[in-house]
Amino acid sequence: MIDKVVREVLEKFKERSDAGIKKYGVTLEREDLNLVEWLTHLQEELMDATLYIHKLRSELKQSPNFPDGHIITKESWDNADKITQDGFVYVKFNDLSFYK
Repeated sequence: MIDKVVREVLEKFKERSDAGIKKYGVTLEREDLNLVEWLTHLQEELMDATLYIHKLRSELKQSPNFPDGHIITKESWDNADKITQDGFVYVKFNDLSFYK
């Protein structure tokens, strides 16, 4: 039996792989990159991730309603406009009281 979270992550990996193959026309089995080039790609991806984290943290801190580490309250979650699709729940941020 596979844990539901693991199954969802595996599906995300498959979707990301499919998107990469469609966009670049190659798989990770490609042999045209050397070790240093692979490490450069990894470093660039991690740098991007760090930038995304910094941006999102800055936005949260600048919000006048920043609630001491509690981003979403049960009340705001219960009242948010939620869409369930393919086992995921999507919430519009502007529907949460934190962002109002």
